[in-house]
Amino acid sequence: MPRLALTSTALATALLLALPASAKTLKPVRNVEATEDFAGKKPDKAAKDVSGLACLPANGEERRCLLANDENRSAQFAILTKGRIKPAGVVELIGDSPSPTALGAIPASPCPTTGGYGEFDGEAVAYAAPYFYVAGSHGCSRNSSEFRLSSFQLARVKVDTAGNPIGQVELTYRLSDQLRRAGEVAPFFGKPLTDGNGLNIEGIATAHDRLWIGLRAPSQNGRAFLLETNPDELFAPGNEPAQGTPTVIAFPAGPNRGVRDLAALRDGRLLVLVGPAQEQDVPYGLLLLDPAAPQSPRDLGTLAPPKDAKAEVVTILEERPGRLRFLIGYDGVKNGRFQEYELQLP
Repeated sequence: MPRLALTSTALATALLLALPASAKTLKPVRNVEATEDFAGKKPDKAAKDVSGLACLPANGEERRCLLANDENRSAQFAILTKGRIKPAGVVELIGDSPSPTALGAIPASPCPTTGGYGEFDGEAVAYAAPYFYVAGSHGCSRNSSEFRLSSFQLARVKVDTAGNPIGQVELTYRLSDQLRRAGEVAPFFGKPLTDGNGLNIEGIATAHDRLWIGLRAPSQNGRAFLLETNPDELFAPGNEPAQGTPTVIAFPAGPNRGVRDLAALRDGRLLVLVGPAQEQDVPYGLLLLDPAAPQSPRDLGTLAPPKDAKAEVVTILEERPGRLRFLIGYDGVKNGRFQEYELQLP
């Protein structure tokens, strides 16, 4: 046992040392103003819980995007232009009761108690033509550690090349099946976030026909976790549970830091927004991660969020040789208070 304990400590130390201290605080090149309020949880109240955004490729000066709030049952389309973002319609993800057409089998409760069917708890959005994907947290409720089926779903919204929705929203329960088999992080599925380092999804990205899942928690020995899976299996017809097992990737993120969002570059590398795994006083930052060499992420810098804001959105706007332009959005402030950044791409 002493040998095993020493090995574990040495591994944790090595992982922390693999993450270099950030050399700089990133500064936005411009603020992106909302021309109108996005819909919040309460009628006639602006959204203050923006948690995900993904966009189609630019069409001239405009981008059609989909935005998620973590306390709503819907997502919202948005039009993004230079320095401006405006609402462009709502898409209902779920109703007030479970959908009879949801794919897979309703998961058994992994949480200490069971609650009602509430908000979708949308935490992340990704796009891969012709679909937007929106992920619920797949975690027990924050204050009461309840299982709410509404939050344990992955949604898929089909759109045309202009970003207009086509057909009905698809829902699947199968991601829960895979989380139960997700190797090192599986024991944290259904644990409370604050007291149990419980598994919570906070980011998703699509790359090369794969779906990447970023976990806010657990955070273990300075490591954060990504899961890689096949979206085609998750959305296969029928009510059979998922049979596949996701690939689990651990990477050094710094003590008490987990994934708050992620986005994929064209070459398959991931831009990972990291921040507090629970509510610790640790910095938000950006890492550039090659999934083929996760032990050596590049630290791109730290962020300085506005007062009372949590960095929860990263969306790539443009890649060109040696440069990357992207958007950061915030939970806890009106309409996401988006900011645009540009930096040199290693």
